[in-house]
Amino acid sequence: MITNNREIAPYNVYKDGELEVNYDEVISKNKNQIKKQFQKYNYQYPSLSLFIEKIKYYYTFDINKYKNTTVVLDQSLSPVIAVKDLPALYVDNLLGEVDGLTLLNYNQFIFYDSKTALIWLKKERPDLIIDLVKTFGFDKDDNILKFVFSNIDFKNKFALKELIFDEKDNQYTLRDHLVKKIRKVEYNNQIINSFSETIQGDFYYTLTDIIKEMVDTPNDYKNNNYTIAFLLNELALSGITGYIDYFYENYPANKEIIINNAFYNFKMLREYTEKVYENNKSNLDNNDISIIYYIQYPDGYANLRKEKSKNSEIIQQLKNGEKIEVINNEGNWIQIKTKEGKEGYVYYDRVKIK
Repeated sequence: MITNNREIAPYNVYKDGELEVNYDEVISKNKNQIKKQFQKYNYQYPSLSLFIEKIKYYYTFDINKYKNTTVVLDQSLSPVIAVKDLPALYVDNLLGEVDGLTLLNYNQFIFYDSKTALIWLKKERPDLIIDLVKTFGFDKDDNILKFVFSNIDFKNKFALKELIFDEKDNQYTLRDHLVKKIRKVEYNNQIINSFSETIQGDFYYTLTDIIKEMVDTPNDYKNNNYTIAFLLNELALSGITGYIDYFYENYPANKEIIINNAFYNFKMLREYTEKVYENNKSNLDNNDISIIYYIQYPDGYANLRKEKSKNSEIIQQLKNGEKIEVINNEGNWIQIKTKEGKEGYVYYDRVKIK
């Protein structure tokens, strides 16, 4: 039963500069047409209790808290809208119009777990399924996650950031549960057995760009140092340790914060730091020539460039696992010498210590 709570739904009015949309008015204006579309397809409305329960399940949104008959579930120009007195969810078509097939299949999927409706949505309105994960952080169905992840470009920092962070009031909060789901669904829960191994995956390499951004703009991220440690631990679990070395050397203040907080109880990050990194650093400080560097990159090779730029001339393509000599490892571009005696630069995350 809907309570008499006097709280007002937070997203029912959308404002962006001079643009203002009142969704109570939008639903009021279109309600008869929405009803006709449901009648056309003989749609059976769910009970109010099922309506409330499923919205909590998919959107983690308790519509029972609000007195509004119409409750907008997300802050956007094309939101998902719960209409209590039907009860049904309203989503428009891509032109902002009432579309019966979209309404039918979306509601059949959400409230009745219709596989047929899900197939239709994946084909005709994949954006609605993707938004369940990207906008609402839904993670309870691995088959849906597999579909959504297949539609995300893990090489694109902005696309990945939109997936694994929730943005509110211009601040980003990590959805660590989705990061864990990516490892489970995309990489079959793979974790390295030793730090000489590497799990090849675009997702983990793109994390390095996100971590760098977090260090440069710490106020944009909630629980910044904890989140960085979490993501560094994900790299350690995947054997992407070259970046951890780079991070420690270039951001010593952040490193100290992480260490002073006992690595936030991230076991693999602590193990790599204490047993491998510190030992390697000690050997390097003592000029131990037994330290071996090699190429690590999921594409199978890395480009050796003439200058410190991705647009610079390519001198040679270096195979994944190929041993190299490091001449200078300061900054983002590492100066190296190949076994053929050629000197040039490779990007920092292509180099790993053995």
